[in-house]
Amino acid sequence: MMPILFSIGSFHLYSFSIFLIFAWIIWSFTFWRHLRSLAIHDEQTFDAMFATTLVALVVARFGFVISHVSLFFANWLRVVALWVQPGLSLYGALLGAVVMLVFFAMKHKIRVAHILDAFSLSFMWAYVVGLIGGFLDGSIVGKVAAVKWAVFYGGFLGRRHPIQLYSLLAMIGIIGILVLVKRAAKKHAWQDGSIAMWFFILFSLSAFAVEFFGEHTVYWGHLSANQWVLVGIFGQSLGAFYVRGGGKERIVTVGSGILVQAKKSIGGIYAKFSKRNTQGN
Repeated sequence: MMPILFSIGSFHLYSFSIFLIFAWIIWSFTFWRHLRSLAIHDEQTFDAMFATTLVALVVARFGFVISHVSLFFANWLRVVALWVQPGLSLYGALLGAVVMLVFFAMKHKIRVAHILDAFSLSFMWAYVVGLIGGFLDGSIVGKVAAVKWAVFYGGFLGRRHPIQLYSLLAMIGIIGILVLVKRAAKKHAWQDGSIAMWFFILFSLSAFAVEFFGEHTVYWGHLSANQWVLVGIFGQSLGAFYVRGGGKERIVTVGSGILVQAKKSIGGIYAKFSKRNTQGN
């Protein structure tokens, strides 16, 4: 772990802060590039990026406060004092950004699907950079593990699961899948928004699985607070895929095919039994 890159006197340059800034730059550039390819004006794109960044930060902080409210009982001014009590919620930022982008798109009469596709294709690269910074920071730790690749986190006993690296590997896999999805969407003229739906489905599933390896202090029932948020994201994404992404038609088609094959198999078995009974008589 390397939470502090270097220090000059009382000034400390934190690795997570640097990687967070890099992640935002990558997200902004790729988001702008995707929207520009769709002939959306730069002025609208820049307004969307500014509003989304602001709302994401506010909701990220609010999400952290809600899930760690005991840290602020002594002094509620810590809510706005990030330098005194740091902490942001990734999923809070994600939800805040998506809601803001949907609102912005509807207000400015831009297709929501275009905005969400662009966001998905840009967020995945920014997330990779953010995960590297999170691993160096070591503020989110995994559970104690006996696997060969377990690592030590500063201030914690025992070797633990490197959950940031798990998330990084999962995101690399998702990026590979989305590259294929993007090609298929272009080739077969899939409905706009297909990329976003696939991204959020895959992201929520992978993140939900990785959460089991992390050490958390906030649980709602048998799942962590983050996992409940991911369940909501998965449900909404799956619902959108079913209704808007052709999932309903594909499920009906596959289901019809299964029924036809089942009838053929049952009919074939029945015919064999009937033939045997006839021969026996």
